Amino acid sequence: MGGNLGKLEEAFKSLSDEMQAHSLMLIEISEEIAKMSGKKLDKNKLIACCVLHDILNHENNHASVGAEYAKKYLQKKKFSKKFIDSVYEGIFYHSDKPKVDDFTIACFYDSDILCRFYALGVLRAWNNIKFDKNRDWKNFFKEVSKEENLRNYVMAMKNKLQVNSSKKILETKVEEYISAHKFIAGLIN
Repeated sequence: MGGNLGKLEEAFKSLSDEMQAHSLMLIEISEEIAKMSGKKLDKNKLIACCVLHDILNHENNHASVGAEYAKKYLQKKKFSKKFIDSVYEGIFYHSDKPKVDDFTIACFYDSDILCRFYALGVLRAWNNIKFDKNRDWKNFFKEVSKEENLRNYVMAMKNKLQVNSSKKILETKVEEYISAHKFIAGLIN
């Protein structure tokens, strides 16, 4: 992507460091999916979805609130109605990740799932669990970190992936994912 965020640079810079890293990971993973698939991405749409999808992630119903924010932001930046509608829909449904025909949106959805299986994604999940005040996070994380539970989660997420190349990428990340969870579980014991 070469750091070319274009009209989305302002929104990107407003994100926390963690969310910037997450956005960049999604772009990179999407590009890997596309390369393996031999298909082209709409890079502007991809950047818009990746940068704006979690911009209000601490709000209730963050997907719908974020989609509305994205729509207004993109209108202000003079994107076309067709482009805005596509990004809006991609962000609105990014928590549900329905099957879609749009290859770029499918890659975005899949990358949002796949990033959970990289070491940084595991750390993000652990951090989110840790700061949930309504949960005994240590016991919850110990339960989540059991290998059987991790493998079951991998299978559930594999079934949500839309692009065959995404499934191949996931297969390469399973052992790293399990090792990262075991490492973190060892730290909190």
